[in-house]
Amino acid sequence: MSAGPKPGGRQRSASRRHRESEKLPVVGGSRHRIPSSEVPYFRRYDILELIAIVTEIGSLISRRPEIRGGRPCIAGTGFSVRRVAQWHNMGLIPEEIVRKFGHLSLAQVHAALAYYHANQAEIDADLESETREAAALEDQHRR
Repeated sequence: MSAGPKPGGRQRSASRRHRESEKLPVVGGSRHRIPSSEVPYFRRYDILELIAIVTEIGSLISRRPEIRGGRPCIAGTGFSVRRVAQWHNMGLIPEEIVRKFGHLSLAQVHAALAYYHANQAEIDADLESETREAAALEDQHRR
């Protein structure tokens, strides 16, 4: 005699029983469950290490007298905050700045823009000064 549904209950399909028997991880905080065989290697084994990597925002911008005359720069690059601000003021979004200068990360560009917005008067004055100096040099060479 075949095993039918129990009285008052429903019989589960074979595929549903199989899905329920698998140990399925929750990936990326998602409520969707993905079989571990489909989870990329780094997600299964290195997720805790990735979570542990934290960058202090203040470490992304530095000021050193010997680099760019002490102007604030993206740490380790010599790329000044005012350059990022200049490109941003010309209409580029952070992702476009990253594409234009491949050695910068999106986090670095956002940190530079955060620094710019927190110190906008200083950076804008520096940009104005540079513009005036460039205009003076152009006038000098026209003569």
